[in-house]
Amino acid sequence: MTLTTTQIKRKPHTNKRTVETVLEGSGCFLITEPHPSKSKRFEMRMRFPFNKNGKMIYIPLGVWEKDIESTEDAISKTQTIKNWSKINNKNPKLYSLKNQHQNQDITLSQVVESYLENHKKKVVPRSYETSVGRLNQILEFFGGDISITEFYKPQQGKRLIHEMHSHIAKGRRFGKPAINHASKCRNLIKLVFQHAIKRGWWDDNEVNPAKFKLDDEGLGYIPKSNPTLKWDELPELFKKMEENSGNADCLTQLATKFYFLSGLRVSALVSLEWEWYDSTENVWRIPPETTGLKRKRDRGIEHLVPVSPEMKKLMNFLLEINGHQQYVFKSPEGKKYPHLNPETINHYLSNLGYKGRLTAHGWRDVVVTSGQEELKFDRDILLRQIGHTEHKQGASGCYDNTEFLPQRRKFINEWSKELVNKGLTI
Repeated sequence: MTLTTTQIKRKPHTNKRTVETVLEGSGCFLITEPHPSKSKRFEMRMRFPFNKNGKMIYIPLGVWEKDIESTEDAISKTQTIKNWSKINNKNPKLYSLKNQHQNQDITLSQVVESYLENHKKKVVPRSYETSVGRLNQILEFFGGDISITEFYKPQQGKRLIHEMHSHIAKGRRFGKPAINHASKCRNLIKLVFQHAIKRGWWDDNEVNPAKFKLDDEGLGYIPKSNPTLKWDELPELFKKMEENSGNADCLTQLATKFYFLSGLRVSALVSLEWEWYDSTENVWRIPPETTGLKRKRDRGIEHLVPVSPEMKKLMNFLLEINGHQQYVFKSPEGKKYPHLNPETINHYLSNLGYKGRLTAHGWRDVVVTSGQEELKFDRDILLRQIGHTEHKQGASGCYDNTEFLPQRRKFINEWSKELVNKGLTI
């Protein structure tokens, strides 16, 4: 039975929203609402994709006597959108954009440029530069002028992504197979396509060809943790540092010692600024946007680093060297950075003969492991000290604002003394 034009005209408004079928089985409905202005409007409903997993899609067709003047118009428009969606296997919501896709053939390079413009506002510069490098490699493979329509054609998009992944995985990166790098490129292009979806340039998320991990993705990749040392191996390390067989300069030695004492990530350490030090509380207050803190989810949380007497002594040396500068570790030889290069400490350890035995990041294992086993501190205290924010995750994480600063101050004082007892000279 069809709801006639006359019946719609005579239909009274009520204080409740009502939904009526215009034609049984058509998917076209009349919505009568008290607000706004006692309106009558038409809505189309259908499932997409066309299988048991399809989701109900709701599409506004227009307002009665403004956009649509008869039930025949509403039913005809509904059928037109349905047919277009089934023939092209596209989300019916994209029907209104079909002319836009025909007249404005958006290229992959245009989508990438738009994504990066948005991405730059969300991440630290170093992460942004990494994304730029990966996307340039992806554009080099596909060609920037390729239309994004090539990726959402049935089956073709997945094939293109697989070809890109295989090509990158066969290459080399830093002298090693680029298997893990290829996975990161696949995940990045997935985010680029999601950006296109949100901008209305593409179908919904169900057709993103890079959405799922590939069957052969990661095959052959053997993850390696950063090499680290055991507690009883530290005296040998500190002895070699004192001998300085690699002829490291004073700033590099001070940075390495401060790194060992503080537990900071290297990138955050080398970019320390003097104004971040709170002399009243004797604590470093490191802004959340600082490179190396990795505050992706917890951008508003600064990282606090209590200062031990040993750390303060090193800071006094540094004040004599760079106290008039913005950066604590200002390097006169710096070209790429206004401060020490983040790789400086790794190069120093390598020159001391610790290549393959210890990296700067591997030292964080020493802090967490020995802090528990040797100094008997709780793991939560140690994780907060090295800048982790696991306690902020999950349903209750947003309520957990604990810093445990007194306990961390006690740890940093005992930790500093133990390193000195092991041979670290201040």
